[in-house]
Amino acid sequence: MNKPTLSELKDVTSFLNVLYVEDEAMLRDGLHGSLKQLFRKVAVAEDGAIGLELYKNSHFDLVITDISMPNMNGIAMITHIKAINPCAHIIVTSAQNDNEKLLTLINLGIDRFLVKPIDKAHLIDALYSVCSGITNTLQAEQYRQELERKVRLLNTQMKKEYVRTAQAVKNHPSADKQIQNFYEDYFHHLLQDERDELRELNEELDSDIIMAFQNDRIDPAYVIRLSHRYSRYGTILTRHTPFAKIGILLQMMSNDFEAHKETFIEKISSIRELLESFNFTLITFRQQTWEKESPNPTFYNPSLISDIEMIQNFLTQTEIIGDIEFF
Repeated sequence: MNKPTLSELKDVTSFLNVLYVEDEAMLRDGLHGSLKQLFRKVAVAEDGAIGLELYKNSHFDLVITDISMPNMNGIAMITHIKAINPCAHIIVTSAQNDNEKLLTLINLGIDRFLVKPIDKAHLIDALYSVCSGITNTLQAEQYRQELERKVRLLNTQMKKEYVRTAQAVKNHPSADKQIQNFYEDYFHHLLQDERDELRELNEELDSDIIMAFQNDRIDPAYVIRLSHRYSRYGTILTRHTPFAKIGILLQMMSNDFEAHKETFIEKISSIRELLESFNFTLITFRQQTWEKESPNPTFYNPSLISDIEMIQNFLTQTEIIGDIEFF
């Protein structure tokens, strides 16, 4: 595995805060200067007692600390920090190689141990490894929060749509029977085999997207696989009038995947974001419309159509004109 470059290291540290605890002034000042070039915020302390107070009163994504220090040693400080935050990320530096202390640190759950004098390559490797994990966790949490926000917004929109539909029925009583028949008819004709297949397709699409985008490069075989799954999804939807347009667009998007495979591979970062967002909406659509008898089966149609057209426009490099509907 190639060693990370400084540029790659900055990619995973530049928005993180670090606390550096070291009693030797020369070492502290030297590494402090390097850390300031990497991290968003760097705080320093000359012993564990000061370091613990700083940790209590501010947010730090990473702690780098020595073991042997006056007032409070590194092990005692780490013990207190772990009591405050069991998930705290900690790198320990020490000139001592005491097996008993190492065992204690391992049991405390530190991330890495570096022997002094610190080798630059080992430090870069340790920082990259630990900070990559922190970054991935933060991004996953941000993604989860964004999904929750979308769910709350969807629920709000569904309530508003229900109120509008109820008001329309109230104003036009003659339409009540027609609307009711339409809703009952759609759910009655959703075959269980089709529901099962759509659920399996959603699970497979989620898995394929994770596998396809786990590296900086994407295997062209995954593009074809995604294309086939979306095409099959579209085939099922076209059998039902309320969702036929979505089904046709899915099949067209599937064709675009293969026709513009080079663009798909070249723009993997943007494509990943578009597909993750689209798949979330597709899953919600299936759950609410195909597994539950939604009071408004076509509620998700505009958003799905908008997402598909956005992906198609991106792949074909078509300029998007007018407003785009977002959740």
